[in-house]
Amino acid sequence: MKYKLVDLIDIERFQKLMKEFYNITKIPHGLLDAEGNILSGIGWQDVCTKFHRINEKSAIRCKESDQTISKLEFSKERFKLYKCKNGLMEASVPIIVEGDYMGMLCLGQFLFEEPDMQFFRNQAEEFGYDVDRYMEAVSRIPIFTKEKVDASMAYFFQLADMLSSMGLDRLKQKETQKLLIKVNEKLEERVAKRTEKLAIANNRLQKDIIKRRIIERRLNESKEKYRSLIEIIPDSIIVVKKGTIIFANPAFAKLVGVDDYRDLIGRKRLEFIHQDDHNFAKKCAKYVEAGRQDLPIVEEKLVGIDGRIIHIEATGRLVPYEGETAIIAVGRDITERKRVERLQKEIEEEQKALKEEREYDTLKREFFANLSHEFRTPLNLIHGTIQLFEQDIKDRLSNDERLLINRRMKVLKQNTYRLLRLSNNLLDITRIDSGYFQLKLDNRNIVSLVEDITMSVAEYIKSKNIKVLFDTDIEVSVIAVDPNLLERIILNLLSNAVKFSKVGGEILVKVYSKDKHILISVRDKGIGIPEDKLQIIFDRFRQVNKSLTRNHEGSGIGLSLVKSLVELHNGEVSVKSQYRKGSEFIIKLPKVQAYRDIENFFDINDTKKNMIELIDIEFSDIYMLNGIG
Repeated sequence: MKYKLVDLIDIERFQKLMKEFYNITKIPHGLLDAEGNILSGIGWQDVCTKFHRINEKSAIRCKESDQTISKLEFSKERFKLYKCKNGLMEASVPIIVEGDYMGMLCLGQFLFEEPDMQFFRNQAEEFGYDVDRYMEAVSRIPIFTKEKVDASMAYFFQLADMLSSMGLDRLKQKETQKLLIKVNEKLEERVAKRTEKLAIANNRLQKDIIKRRIIERRLNESKEKYRSLIEIIPDSIIVVKKGTIIFANPAFAKLVGVDDYRDLIGRKRLEFIHQDDHNFAKKCAKYVEAGRQDLPIVEEKLVGIDGRIIHIEATGRLVPYEGETAIIAVGRDITERKRVERLQKEIEEEQKALKEEREYDTLKREFFANLSHEFRTPLNLIHGTIQLFEQDIKDRLSNDERLLINRRMKVLKQNTYRLLRLSNNLLDITRIDSGYFQLKLDNRNIVSLVEDITMSVAEYIKSKNIKVLFDTDIEVSVIAVDPNLLERIILNLLSNAVKFSKVGGEILVKVYSKDKHILISVRDKGIGIPEDKLQIIFDRFRQVNKSLTRNHEGSGIGLSLVKSLVELHNGEVSVKSQYRKGSEFIIKLPKVQAYRDIENFFDINDTKKNMIELIDIEFSDIYMLNGIG
């Protein structure tokens, strides 16, 4: 049935009736619809309303009981008894309207005998009720005799029968009302048809005069109706005749930035078409004017009066307008969509470029790593052969011959060191980029460590008549550093300082403390760095000026590697420079100490043994030192 019980019974009046019944008899009731929803309830016990139906677990039982009651099947019984899952009795009578089950009238909750207190006490503990309050509520559950229940249900049966009759009456009333509405509609339709016939007859009598008036009125109404529709529609609409706008709606005016749409009348359509689309717009107009078909949806660019470019998708057709033919064009603003599409395309292109760049970087790192490994094997062999050759000729040649060969051997060794330096730098950069470079931190006195490194090169560059000075405002500061890497950092900066210092110049290395950091400064009075090159000085494979490296060579890797090695120490490196006055590189390291792991201890003697060779390698790209010609 398409109606529900709530549609057929005045629930509010029923509620008042049952309230008076309860006040007289103290017999509770409940009214449920066919789906088990409670429509009315009077006199329900506190044990239900304050415990069973508000507790999350026991409420599930109540819902299941409501649905079970609503699905009870009745044959010849006038009513049925049901014990809910929470232990209370209920009796129910069905409400049937024209053979359809509409709901149920229930009596409850009650008991036939004194309550089983242990059962209810267990139930209170199971659901976490306040046991004393719950048991007090249980004690108030009414106890009815079977005779009283039978008598009450006889009344409920008659009440249910009355509700069925009332529902049937209201159902018939609703059906009759619907029938009357249909009859009235048909009657109105017949009246309308007869009126139409009379109007036609009257029109025939009035002939041309009345006919013209009716046609004129309808045309005016239709015209006004379509004009109103066009004015409120959000899409832009213009009517064009011979390239001139003869009508425009407010949406088009707003699109192109005109305050009053009437100001567009008489203006050329091409005024608002982007120059790039003029020829395309003319072709579209000719296509429509030829009367072939509606113009397929196309994309165009408009230009607002403020010069703003607007992307639209548009279509058009040939229509009659005020006795002539014209083109009506409808457009929709897709500027935002085009912007999103453009951004999406740019993102895709950037992602593609990023992916290609990453793949290129990977290939580049692998190439440099392989190249470095391939260099190191023959270079080690060459270097070892040179050492053996020097040992062989030591006692076999005269002093003059030995001097000449030693000068040639120095050239070989220096260029071998240059290749070793390049190979080491490439390999280290590859390891850093790949995340495989590991520090071997040790707690060292940074002051003495930097001083030893500085003084070790003083004699080495003496032939160029350059002074190397060391200064500090602290005597001892023990911090965590990788001594070998710090040597490479300081030697690299000193090598650069020597490269670009003039004969007789001076290099100052200074260690000082500032807040929670140790600062190491390497300052020279050389040729300096142009201001516009300071931003790229630490970029990989970048050199400030090729013309500045005439007497020394470089790969453009050194300062980039210095920056990476300093950052591995959680430090920073910066540069200050004045062109033709000198440069200052400043290393900033945190004052922290490392956990002393025995595997990280360094052999001081081995470090000193390797210092000379390390200096040779780091200074290998400086010519004209120590008599090398």
